[in-house]
Amino acid sequence: MVIRSLTLGLTAALLAACAVGPDFTRPTVATPERFVQAATAEGVAHTATPAADDAFWLGFNDPQLTSLVEAALSANHDLRIALANYDRANALLRGSKFDYFPTLTASGQASNNRASADQQPGVSRNDRDSDSYSAQIDATWELDLFGRIRRNVEANRADAAATAADLQAAQVAIVGEVSRTYLELRGLQERLRVARENADNQRETLQLVEARYNAGRDSEFDTARARAQLESTSARIPALEALIATDMHRLAVLSGRTPDALIAELTPPKPLPALPAGIDPGAPGDLLRRRPDVAAAE
Repeated sequence: MVIRSLTLGLTAALLAACAVGPDFTRPTVATPERFVQAATAEGVAHTATPAADDAFWLGFNDPQLTSLVEAALSANHDLRIALANYDRANALLRGSKFDYFPTLTASGQASNNRASADQQPGVSRNDRDSDSYSAQIDATWELDLFGRIRRNVEANRADAAATAADLQAAQVAIVGEVSRTYLELRGLQERLRVARENADNQRETLQLVEARYNAGRDSEFDTARARAQLESTSARIPALEALIATDMHRLAVLSGRTPDALIAELTPPKPLPALPAGIDPGAPGDLLRRRPDVAAAE
């Protein structure tokens, strides 16, 4: 009796030792209750961050922006790759679950044989023909004693969740980049319009100053200053035009098209979309963040 108990105990211990890994436990990471710089600054009240809006671009009420976002979500190549990875992970997860059930395989075979005249002398040719048939069915079922199937399903489920998060992150990044670039483009077009109007006004001013100088009413310094102002304003125009072209190319690439595909559509200037309700354009961390190259062009 003692030997049998020892044998059963040893067998159970060996089977437990063959189990595939321990259960996953999420590691505990110590995190502070608030950020270090989260203290309320003088005169600035911090409020709780509102929940993210998955379709925030609709709040701008701009049909062209909505069209660009929808085109990017349906045709962006990076997003298609992320979606393909997500579909692949789900397919692997479904395939791993099939190991829980028995596997059945079936095969069949049919053949027609004809014996030679030497094998069956005196028998006609048609009578020497014979047909044969065979069928086979196999059934296998792996008992998941050591947890191989369970761990495989867990791993594939985790991979599927990770690819889903990657897909969501790609969607957020692409939509955010399209929206930011579009709003930046409209802002640059407005700045270009103002710069051209300023250049025209300063050109007229220069003509008046030169006329007064020729008439002896102004000094050469006034003429040089008016000319410098005109040249400074005119120098900003090519930089703004280059940034506008860059944004048009970026929007086309983000929507899965060639860089020149949206030039005709985006060239006509339009006013900046109105900010959605509840957004303070002067608040810290506002929606519109300009790139360094845009600031350098000012």
